[in-house]
Amino acid sequence: MSRSDPVRTRYYGAVEIADKVSDWLFYANALLSVASLLVDRQAHPIAYDWILIFFAVAVAALFTVGLVSRLYLTPRAEDKRRQDFFTSACGVSLTHERTDGYYNNDFTEPIKRMAAQVLENSHFSKAIALSMARTERIKVVVYAVTWLICVLNRQTDLGIVVAASQAVFSEQVVSKWLRLEWLRIRFEKAYDDVYRLFQSRPTAPKFNAMTLESLGMYETAKANAAITLSSKTFHRLNAELSAEWDQVKAGLKI
Repeated sequence: MSRSDPVRTRYYGAVEIADKVSDWLFYANALLSVASLLVDRQAHPIAYDWILIFFAVAVAALFTVGLVSRLYLTPRAEDKRRQDFFTSACGVSLTHERTDGYYNNDFTEPIKRMAAQVLENSHFSKAIALSMARTERIKVVVYAVTWLICVLNRQTDLGIVVAASQAVFSEQVVSKWLRLEWLRIRFEKAYDDVYRLFQSRPTAPKFNAMTLESLGMYETAKANAAITLSSKTFHRLNAELSAEWDQVKAGLKI
């Protein structure tokens, strides 16, 4: 079966590029911040001035890229994803950019099909978020140990300690890791809730209400965490997760 996802290629690809640029600018800011403390202004005035200029440019660039990503690139991608989601669930054409080979279930009734799609999405999302979180945990440990060494070493310049603290507790390190862990937990909850919904098979009104509640929780979790799931991780895990999804469908008879 062919699989294609024009939404990820055309829209989330731009978000991932912006995220990578933000990461590089963050590292550049951290290095320039430390460099401004190490370079003697009196002995090397020209070098010191250039470091400050590059630092100011990097800060402005990081701010701009972050703003463009959060206010334009990410909302645009999420809008396109929702259009494709409801196109598949309701059998209407909200967009011509449709995925192929995704949302694999046999339901035709919109709400039931929507519930199955939320279950499939959360199945993949929680596994991808967990894989990403494992990498972030290692990074946080490395940064935290380095920061502790700087803090506990009395010979470390106070400016270095401040710069290290600013880097560690920025959005790209501790905050990103915490948001990713929170997102993973919310994905797991969405999956468990919808899974139990299919198992318990409540009345139609209750099923519909709980489906919409789980869909809302899934979507708001993505918006609040502001984390883009890695396409590289998705492709690496896709075959394994697809096989697991086939087992889940067979077990729930969906």
